[in-house]
Amino acid sequence: MKAFVITNAERIWLLLLALTAAGAWLGETGERGWALTLTVACLIAFKGRLVIDHYMEMRDASPTIRRLLYAFVVVVAVLVLLSHRFGDVLARATAQLIA
Repeated sequence: MKAFVITNAERIWLLLLALTAAGAWLGETGERGWALTLTVACLIAFKGRLVIDHYMEMRDASPTIRRLLYAFVVVVAVLVLLSHRFGDVLARATAQLIA
């Protein structure tokens, strides 16, 4: 009988699942505020980096493409932070667009 071996891809997948569950739990039970928003933004950036490096296999890709993808993940995390800071302004602006 073969031994049960977890591959690196499976470890990363399990880590992504755990981080996703942790983020969902924090979003539902955490205190609203900058600490929670910063934690969620960091989770987004970290998970994005894992996906880029391990599932998109960009570690061996062109440095330019890899840096662009890393920058995209940072931009998404910054947008989360900005939406926390300017959420009321965004809500009013989008309400006017819909009305």
